[in-house]
Amino acid sequence: KQLQVDFDEDKIFLKEMDVSCVDDIHSVANYLEELDIRLDILINNAAIDPKVTKKEGIKETSRLENFSLDQWNNQISVGLTGAFLCSQVFGSKMAADNKGGVILNIASDLSVISPDQRLYKKEGLGADEQPVKPVTYSVIKSGLVGLTRYLATYWSDQNIRSNALSPGGVFNEQDDKFVKQLSSLIPLGRMANKDEYRSAVQFLCSDASSYLNGQNVIMDGGRSIW
Repeated sequence: KQLQVDFDEDKIFLKEMDVSCVDDIHSVANYLEELDIRLDILINNAAIDPKVTKKEGIKETSRLENFSLDQWNNQISVGLTGAFLCSQVFGSKMAADNKGGVILNIASDLSVISPDQRLYKKEGLGADEQPVKPVTYSVIKSGLVGLTRYLATYWSDQNIRSNALSPGGVFNEQDDKFVKQLSSLIPLGRMANKDEYRSAVQFLCSDASSYLNGQNVIMDGGRSIW
């Protein structure tokens, strides 16, 4: 709704789509063709991302020992399979047009480092009750980087570039203890503001990055170098 307020109807339209359903994706692709709209840029950013630091906490079943196959399949189907399917459908159409294009996968600093589970530790809970960042998050984000590299060479003859952007922790009113602990792990001494990633996305999607291909751009305030 906010997007519709911010932009004129001739500049933006919204279409609901289940990224884990290939029929849904084809439906949107066909809809674009009917409107004679060519796809120049695909950004894969859909994810199920349980927040460990929310006040209500995260379910105990996020611990590896109790992580169900249903949780695994559900989260992988959106975050990784969804990116594959969207790239397959929309990327194929870009390639068929033979006019170039960009595929940008939104990964994470956790694509290159392991989550520090100490950040989520709660006093008064036993070791087997502590909240953790789910295993699927690391697997999905690492997988997106692999997908990025594969796509970068697969359609290179059609001038379709593929890169990944790996943000660090973004401040979103997390509790003070978490913010302080995470900030201490970052050379810049703070979490990111969400607006700081806009220019990076614009750069990676524009001709300003026309010679950048197959790269994972890590924008984490330096956390991953420590």
